[in-house]
Amino acid sequence: MAVLQMNVSRLTPSKLATLMAQGADMIAIQETWKSSEQIASMHTGDYLLYAQSRIGKGGGVAVLVRTTLRSKRIPHTIPQHDTSLEVVVVQVALDQNRDLIVASAYVRPPPQVTQSFRRLVNCLPASTPLLLCGDFNMHHPQWEPFLETSPSEVAAEFLELCTDAGLVLVNIPGAITYARGTRERSCIDLTWSKHLTVSDWSASVRRLVIVIC
Repeated sequence: MAVLQMNVSRLTPSKLATLMAQGADMIAIQETWKSSEQIASMHTGDYLLYAQSRIGKGGGVAVLVRTTLRSKRIPHTIPQHDTSLEVVVVQVALDQNRDLIVASAYVRPPPQVTQSFRRLVNCLPASTPLLLCGDFNMHHPQWEPFLETSPSEVAAEFLELCTDAGLVLVNIPGAITYARGTRERSCIDLTWSKHLTVSDWSASVRRLVIVIC
């Protein structure tokens, strides 16, 4: 079972076609930059598309699931005043007796740990395997061992919250997921799992591949 995770920085038909051509069973996307109407008009081939668009410019998240897998959206309401977190949550039936929850999240900069994010990690079904994929825009030596400054209070709080909720960081520490220019490198795209065996994880800039046993 393969999952592809990517911040697309604007989802275009050609980018979507390229992502689907990779053959993953599920695709978690951040920063679609598309309205609900634009998302609905996109051709998704053999995938069902679940999306949450931002009101206004930018943002937006989505999860695509192969039509051969039974899936449904799990509602996660975010108050209108909380503009920090964007997330879409989908439950996927892997087989008759096993479900997987896949969440695609985007935390816009400057990052915050809001009540909506606390509810996300603490209120999903406790025993169901979870894969949380997102661009969290946070820096911490746990995933960026080359960090030369102390992590922010927000990043420390974020890590503590995820750890306390039983989430396990899947990223290989130091594996670059974001690059800009010749010098800026970071690992702001993170994959977290719970009650799940991840047999392989690989990253290139803004493209993460997760293989689940």
